[in-house]
Amino acid sequence: MRMMEIADYMPRPGELVEFRAVGAAVAAAAAAPVHPAPPSHLQENHIRRILANQAAGRTHSPWVGVVFDVPGRLDSAAMARALAKWARRHPTLLTWFTLDDDRLIRHAVPADTFALEPVPCGTYDSGAALREQLLTRFTSGTHPLRWPSFVAGAVLREEDNASTVWFGVDHTHSDGYSATLVFPELRALYEAELSGGEAHLPAAGSYVDYCTLDRQRTALIGPDDPGVRRWADFYRAGPAPGFPLDLGTEPGVSYPGVPFEMDLFDATEAEAFAAACKRRGAGAMAGMLAALAITGHELGGVEDYRGLSVIHTRTERRWQRTQGWLVNLVPVEFPATDGFGKAAIGAQQAIVAAKDLVGVTPMRVMELAADLADTVQSDTAAAYPMVSYLDGRHVPGSRDWTAANCNGLEGPATSREVHLWINRLWDRTYLKTRYPDTPDARRNVPRFLTHLRRVLRTVARTGDWPPSG
Repeated sequence: MRMMEIADYMPRPGELVEFRAVGAAVAAAAAAPVHPAPPSHLQENHIRRILANQAAGRTHSPWVGVVFDVPGRLDSAAMARALAKWARRHPTLLTWFTLDDDRLIRHAVPADTFALEPVPCGTYDSGAALREQLLTRFTSGTHPLRWPSFVAGAVLREEDNASTVWFGVDHTHSDGYSATLVFPELRALYEAELSGGEAHLPAAGSYVDYCTLDRQRTALIGPDDPGVRRWADFYRAGPAPGFPLDLGTEPGVSYPGVPFEMDLFDATEAEAFAAACKRRGAGAMAGMLAALAITGHELGGVEDYRGLSVIHTRTERRWQRTQGWLVNLVPVEFPATDGFGKAAIGAQQAIVAAKDLVGVTPMRVMELAADLADTVQSDTAAAYPMVSYLDGRHVPGSRDWTAANCNGLEGPATSREVHLWINRLWDRTYLKTRYPDTPDARRNVPRFLTHLRRVLRTVARTGDWPPSG
């Protein structure tokens, strides 16, 4: 499942159908009372970022999209029923938020009123025109302060072809891993509707319940909590995490984002790299961070790697299949000057230590250490600079992604920093980013990432990268 800019996606023409909430569900939403579950820390931070970017007139695409093919001409009624069952399986999709005196309030549509119906939206003879329509719907139909905060539909084609299912949702209700689960679950539910059987999906906990627990647990964290002190020590000990080369940006200014994608490994190289990491007692994620540290040192003179890494919070079995935003950011720091072997060991030790912070969000740290607020997040519209590593081979249904033309989609956005997403698939490992459109960034980001790839492939080939100098 390749995550790509929607500008790089070219759907085949066909008949566009959208699955829309029936009148009874829309009426229930209009009369929905307050739901007691608060937003999670991530949800609230995300929504306030959306509002800040909107107020500033910045391009922002806070949605997550998924597309995949099913054989032949889609049975629209069957898929509408499947999608409705799937949304009821994941209650966060039946909720949205409103602002009451600057406080975010959740509302929920009763599950027993919710159903979807297929609505024909015309035939498209041009893939480009169809893509523009999908972008329009993803952009206009996924706001977290409206319901539904998701859009879904299909492109119907004849029996000797394949139809395409599309789904988009605001990030408030999903994350990268959740997006990968859309394909196997919707496919199973659709096939069950066609056969008259049952899908037999594993149980999935409610992200709405998770949000309540998130707030309850973090409320117990005080300023003297060891996790808060570790976050504070990290930010007070050195410069805030950021790209190690000059981006040519001004503080607080956002720039048009330049999307960038690069293959790092084929399947054989990825196995060799993982083996080189394992020989040192490190995982592949630690190896990636070590290579980033080496590159930052050799090109930018950085002595210590200081970054934020994405870590999942699906720490209980009930959350394994949950649709929601179940991650946290953790600070990672280790020496960058002693070659790959020592850097990989240092990175692994830092990752293991950071797992103790899985329940301490940077948002809670900002509440408890107000003097660090501007350092942790420069302003409400800013995103945290981070590195994400996902091994997609462990996702249910991943063996079928290529055959089903299953891909993730994202929209255009502005940029201030360089966020890195590294995804391992069965046949390749690739890196995605978006960087500010400045002359310095256009020169330095590709140069940095090209050197990073050289380090990674050298480690895969030889097992090491020696210290510089």
